[in-house]
Amino acid sequence: MELTAHRRRYSRRDWRSLLSTRKGAALAGLVCVVVAGALVLAAMSSYRKSVNGGVAPQTVFVASQLIAKNTPASVIAQGDLFKPVQVHADKVAAGAIADMSAVHGTVVAKDIYPGEQLTAADFTAAGGLPSQLAPDERAVTLSLDQAHGMVGTLQTGDHVDVYAGLQTQSNLGQNAPVLRLLMANVPVLKVPSAQQSGGIGGPQTTTTSLVTLGVDSNQAGPLAYAADNGKVWLVLRPADATATAPPSMVTVQSLLFGTKPLSTGGH
Repeated sequence: MELTAHRRRYSRRDWRSLLSTRKGAALAGLVCVVVAGALVLAAMSSYRKSVNGGVAPQTVFVASQLIAKNTPASVIAQGDLFKPVQVHADKVAAGAIADMSAVHGTVVAKDIYPGEQLTAADFTAAGGLPSQLAPDERAVTLSLDQAHGMVGTLQTGDHVDVYAGLQTQSNLGQNAPVLRLLMANVPVLKVPSAQQSGGIGGPQTTTTSLVTLGVDSNQAGPLAYAADNGKVWLVLRPADATATAPPSMVTVQSLLFGTKPLSTGGH
């Protein structure tokens, strides 16, 4: 027993003596390095486990500005209305969208404010004309007869060139009819069923059609003016139509004598 206690006391003195030397200090430093390395490895292992456990950052789409209700998903995809952001997995909203093709053909169901994540619940099936219009477009409905509106031939989704026939004053002060290309490649948004109206003095019927066109906001006024003060013609375009070539204005002189009318250029 006394020998064992003596050896223990000697070992403590020997260890303290060793630490007081340079060699001992170096050994102690080496031990510290080994311990620190073990802690780093343990931390890395814990991080790998957390990544494998599904808590790595994920990409979501966040509104970069106010996205108003009824905005088509196609407009959001084409504009700078959102930005991709990486967030921690536990911060991802339910139904978060990271691919705009997932909501193709839909519209925004409610206002989405800047900084909010885009989710599937924010979109609904497209319905009504507003969902078919871009921010700078307007819908205009025209009441046209069978010939001018191509009643029975025109279908929703077609594209047309719009001509306007108006009366002007010649140099002699006489009325002079003019036909002008008003706008080209205009989408047809809606063609309801034909309406029947009775004629005066008998059972005569006249077929008319309410055709709704999608035009630029600056074209809505001229189109409405032409419809109220003249005649509007719709000319159907093929799917692979080329540009509408000038002249864009037809007068009696240009029609009969080949006189070049004032042209507004091709569309």
